[in-house]
Amino acid sequence: MLAIGEELRAAREKKGLSLDQVADDTNIARRYLGALESEDFSVFPGDPYIIGFISNYAEYLGLEARDFVGAFKSMRIQEQPVPIERLIPARKKPSLILLVGLPLALAALGGAGYLVYDSVRDRAAASEARAAEAQREPETYALGAVPFERRVYPGDSLEVPFADRSYTVGVAAITDRVALETPGGVFRFMLGEEGTIDLDRDNLSDLLVFVADFSSGQPDKGALLRIVASGALAQALAAAAPAGSALPGATTTSPETAAPVPAPAAPVPAAVVEAPPAGAKVTDIFTGNVTTYPFVLTGTFSNYAMFRYEVDRRDRDERYYRKGDTLTVNANNAIKIWTSNAGSARLTVQASGGKTAVLELGSSGEVAVKRIYWYRGEAGDWILAMSDVE
Repeated sequence: MLAIGEELRAAREKKGLSLDQVADDTNIARRYLGALESEDFSVFPGDPYIIGFISNYAEYLGLEARDFVGAFKSMRIQEQPVPIERLIPARKKPSLILLVGLPLALAALGGAGYLVYDSVRDRAAASEARAAEAQREPETYALGAVPFERRVYPGDSLEVPFADRSYTVGVAAITDRVALETPGGVFRFMLGEEGTIDLDRDNLSDLLVFVADFSSGQPDKGALLRIVASGALAQALAAAAPAGSALPGATTTSPETAAPVPAPAAPVPAAVVEAPPAGAKVTDIFTGNVTTYPFVLTGTFSNYAMFRYEVDRRDRDERYYRKGDTLTVNANNAIKIWTSNAGSARLTVQASGGKTAVLELGSSGEVAVKRIYWYRGEAGDWILAMSDVE
């Protein structure tokens, strides 16, 4: 059987890649990549996530993803215990069976007839659903200053105005992943995955995509997507939006609702920029900046969590978030956050020039208190960093 972890690690090392570099390129957390290479599948929330990560990692390394996914499924089958009834030989039934066999056979035939009828009825209902879907006309939507959040189907498309032209993002297919076709290629996203799309091929993120819901192999049920502009595209759409269409502060959405995206905050004097706390472990997010500038924190929740934040030492909010909820916060200088379930919150920082970084808060069930802030480095440049708060 194919050694999944060994093959992945050998292919990565052969290409001279580090786990950190692969994590940056694939948006798969470093700890998950390490778990795949060591075949420690206990750290993942479920098999669908493992299959998706294996497929993405193998494709990134230029390997045949189907072979690796098949090897994992075979491994899972071998791990299943054999039912006890298969280990104990069946004994012959007493002759009394002959006396009651006919009524039981008739009852079984009746039950089988009902099951056949039930199966035919289900197939007919599915056929009607497919026929209704076939009659559906593809929809074309437009992305503006607010997030696009809607259930879409193969054939639907999203028009994105950017730099004096319009880019089309089409729903190409819904299989085990949602495939979005753009002028720059086809991007595929798993359930619960958040990824980016580069529209103009400048190696900068233009769209943030979150797949909130879909059923594998059932395109007629559609997929619930949330698409938000980032970087220069977000600034262009915000500038073109009518007054009042984008509100400052933070917004929260449930999977079937959309909410406004906060407008970029105005720059603030460097005098109020935070300083790193003494003795704390500091993780630099963006370095080498000549000045400070506003940044946006977006979050998606994969499970229930209490989440609290404070922006620039004045705006505070605390809310209970459910699976699929999202959060967007605008800040000039600093954000302090507290969460009761660090593993459920996937946070992304977006800054000027299309810079994007994914933050790791901790594991499931862990309480995390963090601060994201600007500070001046020893070389005189400005650094956006994250550190623990006591």
